[in-house]
Amino acid sequence: MACHHGHLEVAKLLSSYGASRAAVPTFATPERVANIRGHADLAAWLVASRGWTPLAHLETLTAARALSLLRSGASLHEGEPTPLQRAAGGEGEVAALIRQAAAPWSPASHSLFPAAARAYAVMVMRIGYQIAFSPPDDAEARPDWSALSDVWREHVLPHAVAR
Repeated sequence: MACHHGHLEVAKLLSSYGASRAAVPTFATPERVANIRGHADLAAWLVASRGWTPLAHLETLTAARALSLLRSGASLHEGEPTPLQRAAGGEGEVAALIRQAAAPWSPASHSLFPAAARAYAVMVMRIGYQIAFSPPDDAEARPDWSALSDVWREHVLPHAVAR
């Protein structure tokens, strides 16, 4: 109905939630309906966004919804163009979140990772703390425990934790 009546913003919102673009019985595809009804701008947008996943809808998503998608495991690399490709040159908070989520794990990007990756990061960090704060075999050796845990967090975790 959004395509029938030429409601571009409604079509964008529905698409960002994964609305089907399949042909509807007694109608045609949304693109065809928009063309038949003379909504060239809507038809052009439907063609341009044909391969997008919900995360690729940078202009429609709120930062809260983008964060929710990222935390639930939405891929940065699926679709054509991918959300990361669209965000690479994009402006705004959603594009910035996607670019930050594509970077290696860090304390600053921790909240952008899916729950399983965040839990894994916590487990790996606990292992680092256990190593850093375990008593040395040699009582004379007094390592800098906080420095070792910092190295673990800054250099091991980014390689150990993946989206």
